[in-house]
Amino acid sequence: MPENLLGLLKICLLILIYLFFVRVLWAVWSEVRAVRPQTEPGGRPPHDDRAAGPVGAGGAPARARHGAPGVPQQLLIEMPADRRGARFQLSGPELTIGRAGGCHIALPNDTFASTLHARVFERNGAVYVEDLGSTNGTYVNGNRLAAPVVLRPGDRLQVGTTVLEAS
Repeated sequence: MPENLLGLLKICLLILIYLFFVRVLWAVWSEVRAVRPQTEPGGRPPHDDRAAGPVGAGGAPARARHGAPGVPQQLLIEMPADRRGARFQLSGPELTIGRAGGCHIALPNDTFASTLHARVFERNGAVYVEDLGSTNGTYVNGNRLAAPVVLRPGDRLQVGTTVLEAS
């Protein structure tokens, strides 16, 4: 082979290697940039209500005090088995779900969940769930979300391999 052709092939290989590294850096930057720590009113860090006991009159979520029928009050993890029974109250304006530590429902061991995967929010007295551009999608009762969907008690929400039930 001529020397000029080998030189050209070396340059092409270097260009491909640099493009690969740029793509990897872009993917990492996109994931890191998407993580925004969530805080509750008053500047407190987000929490989960795994150990939540009975809800009293003073600590009841806003929707529970209004008594809206057909509106879920919490999400309960059904799968994976090691997190079964964890409860998360739907008492704020928004609840985020994903692998990021700043999410209200953090799923650090679910490799099929995106960093910021989905959000559950209240609008006009109803609770909605919305996919936030995740790679593997968000499902309600087995149907992949293309737009925000009303969440009702008994609905099964799947984020990655984690399944939650609205109640």
